[in-house]
Amino acid sequence: CRPGVDDFRPGEGESIPVEVLDSDGAPCYTGLTIEGVKVGPSPEWLQKKLLSIGSRPINNIVDISNFVLFELGQPLHTFDADAIIGGKVVVRRAAQDEHIKTLDEIDRKLSSSDMVIANAEGPMCIAGVFGGIDSSVTEKSTSIFLESAYFDPGSIRKTARSQGLQTDASFRYERGADPLIPEYALKRAALLILECAGGHIVGDIRKVCPKPFEKNIIDLD
Repeated sequence: CRPGVDDFRPGEGESIPVEVLDSDGAPCYTGLTIEGVKVGPSPEWLQKKLLSIGSRPINNIVDISNFVLFELGQPLHTFDADAIIGGKVVVRRAAQDEHIKTLDEIDRKLSSSDMVIANAEGPMCIAGVFGGIDSSVTEKSTSIFLESAYFDPGSIRKTARSQGLQTDASFRYERGADPLIPEYALKRAALLILECAGGHIVGDIRKVCPKPFEKNIIDLD
């Protein structure tokens, strides 16, 4: 039984726009802007939930992403909205030998087969695998961009192997996440963020899904 998301409502203003340049690598991408958040320790109930499955609490924003990951099986990623230079999220393939410094503070060289989430100056995240340190949410962040997407399993598997990375996100994406759940998981996480970190939703969900997925119906006698 999935938790309800009926209380989700769009906000005023315009959320950060999204442009997907490679829909084969990212067949469905959704994102949402939330402003006025207060990053800090998660409430006790959330910390206990994560500790019970062996996940270390970090802060309320990251903890909610991890909670929804285990609750629904959908990876999420959060960006500091102020780090989105140029005011637009671009989902694309990396340029050959393009670089990104990831959360483990390693400078990584990318290949042209790797999917990235980028701003006007370069990659912010290795899509579906690992985040970048320059766009990560910290205690100083007040506005965030929340991502929930379906990435091509083969592409994620290739990138994870070439970079020597296996994360909770890549583990699920390379095996095939549920392509119908990204928007639902985004709403679920957004409501939890409002509950645990305050803030308000800006505009509506940005969704790019050129060929919408449909549920398979199997008739049994």
